[in-house]
Amino acid sequence: MSGISLVSTGLYHPEHVRGNDWYINYYASQGIEVKGLLASLGQQNRYLINDDSENTLTMAVAAAEMALEQAGWQACDLDLIIFSSQTPEYLIPATALKIHHALGGGERTLSYDMNANCAGLLIAVEQVSRIMMSRLSCQRALVVGGDYLGPHSEGEPFYHSCFADSAVAVLLEKSTASEGVIDSEFRVQTSVINNSLFPANGLSSVQREELSSRVKFIPFDDAVCVDVAGESIEVLLTRNGLTGEDIRYYFLSQMSLGNIRKICQLLNIPAAKAPFIGDTYGYTATNSPFIAFHELKKQGKLSRGDHLVFWTIGAGWQSAAVLIKY
Repeated sequence: MSGISLVSTGLYHPEHVRGNDWYINYYASQGIEVKGLLASLGQQNRYLINDDSENTLTMAVAAAEMALEQAGWQACDLDLIIFSSQTPEYLIPATALKIHHALGGGERTLSYDMNANCAGLLIAVEQVSRIMMSRLSCQRALVVGGDYLGPHSEGEPFYHSCFADSAVAVLLEKSTASEGVIDSEFRVQTSVINNSLFPANGLSSVQREELSSRVKFIPFDDAVCVDVAGESIEVLLTRNGLTGEDIRYYFLSQMSLGNIRKICQLLNIPAAKAPFIGDTYGYTATNSPFIAFHELKKQGKLSRGDHLVFWTIGAGWQSAAVLIKY
């Protein structure tokens, strides 16, 4: 069976940086304390759009161009373009088609959007890998994930103070080697299905209610996510005859440093094997595990043949764990 190689990645983020003090002071003036929240999550700085000329589309195109340049590919080489976002710049047409147009994709390049919230890019990479394995004509694919929640989250301290703006592009290519996605484990548990809503009252109400286009968030205990992450990762390892020592790195959701540490303790993983970049980039939603992957790849810390585990979680909630051979 052919494998699907992770050929290259591209990362784009805005230049504007905002630190914790801004949020602490902003919400303190409203009688709301977020200092403890930010400390527990590990956030320090985040890159944010501060210019009307930037959005998820422009970030996605920039990240894709970087990945294509690194691989030495042209957009017309692509057989598939997938865009993952919970804040696409356009619903009609699909933002993926806008990306296709900006890059100069070919007429036979299938292009469409998908949304699995903060689990989006990981699920997209897994699903696209499966598509490529089953379609003889699909040799090369671009998967891009980006989010821009700032304009929709002001007034919701959790979203507003934690989320940051970025896009990550991943290029995939069919390979004769045994590499790419090996196995995956998904879990869905909808007990908090109404705790994170955007638009707050549904898309049908956007024209009827002034604040319906805002995020609505009701805090909940996310400790169950840690247990599910541990269980899912253990299932992947056991099912594929691997141990924790066989895994070079664990690229986990960058939402919470505290949760990463708990997962490490649960699985007896050295902290160095589960990198945290949320202190530099903030929480980048749909693509957060892949920013950690991109950073370590850029630092030369990854080698072909490494076994990697990716895990993240999306609103509602949906857990995704994927075992990949790099």
